[in-house]
Amino acid sequence: MTGRRKHTILKILPYIALFALFVAAPASCSKVEENTPAGSGRVVLAYLGGDNNLSGEAYAKAEALRQGYTSHVQDNLQGRLLIYIDPADGPPRLLEVYTDGGQSKTMEIREYGEDNSADSATFASVIADVRRLYPNNRYGLLVFSHASGWLPEKTLTNPKSVLADQGREMELTDLAAAIPDGMFEYIVFEACFMSGIEVAYQLGDKTDCILASSAEIVSPGFTEIYPAATVCLFEEDRPMEKFAEKAFGWFNSQSGYQRSATFSVIRTFVLKDLASFVRKNCDPDSEASLTEIQHFDRYSSYRLFFDFEDYYSRLLPTEAQRNELTRLINGCVVWKASTETFMIGFNGFAIGRHSGLTVYIPQERFPVLNDAYAKLDWANDTGREPQNHAQGSGNAAYLYSGTGETDKK
Repeated sequence: MTGRRKHTILKILPYIALFALFVAAPASCSKVEENTPAGSGRVVLAYLGGDNNLSGEAYAKAEALRQGYTSHVQDNLQGRLLIYIDPADGPPRLLEVYTDGGQSKTMEIREYGEDNSADSATFASVIADVRRLYPNNRYGLLVFSHASGWLPEKTLTNPKSVLADQGREMELTDLAAAIPDGMFEYIVFEACFMSGIEVAYQLGDKTDCILASSAEIVSPGFTEIYPAATVCLFEEDRPMEKFAEKAFGWFNSQSGYQRSATFSVIRTFVLKDLASFVRKNCDPDSEASLTEIQHFDRYSSYRLFFDFEDYYSRLLPTEAQRNELTRLINGCVVWKASTETFMIGFNGFAIGRHSGLTVYIPQERFPVLNDAYAKLDWANDTGREPQNHAQGSGNAAYLYSGTGETDKK
């Protein structure tokens, strides 16, 4: 999550006070079990990892989600909204938004103590509690925190892996391992750089659909749209596309650096065909000039997130193959939208191509990253070995910790 910190703090403070007011006394687990019917619509878990410098935003998002659930109730849709929030100034808690006299309120289901919300065991424990207390066969997940896609822990200072908690991080492979197969109908990532093919492919057995961003998500993220868009999370027809349309619409209506967005909705269960095509048709030893390929990061001296189609189309010798690649991508990416530019004036970039998926290109200057990349499911299934001859500037032996001088959080 990136943005101007002063602007963010001013918008958050009123939400913190509101959130403290609507959290009710803890409820016993037996009460929840007695009053929770199985199969009553979709159960949506919002996992807000805010035990970091995003703590205020986590409070703001919890309140905005509560407001959005009010709209959901008024529309008489089925489903339950659960919020796991781990702020910097208190213990993590699992909350349920419920209605009382036509108004939505929040009650505490469980307090977890000072657990590490970026630990895969904690994440798995929360999911297990949700399944036990809210038995259902339909679940949705929303994840909010710092993130940097598939990158290993401690690769970057900010953003960080998939979840961050006081300097500790959860990596993509740990996230995937913590989720039971077939658990979620969808996952919404309110986190940076999560539309990578590596992310979607690693989670292919865990969820049918992912909503994510190719670049960073500018603060205040989805906070402003939750009051109107939370209802989409419970709808039966195209819930992710409808949510994404509202999210993009808000960013596209802004001005200056905040008019920056790169969202897509990715179907994971058809990615095997894309992997098979890449393995059979794309030469991993082909050279590619990194300076010519569309990128989605703002680092000053290196690039790590490239447009998937822009890269792989360069590895295909015929137009027929490139057309087939486009067809396969369109079968996976069912919705996408981006602004024309991203944070121009803050080491930003123009967006000439946006396929809705990004990819890391192994580079000789980053052998540590290349070795970690080769262990991912996408690399294994496509034969993407670390000796790729992609050319880039600089002669760094490995990627130092830190994102550079342009980060705004």
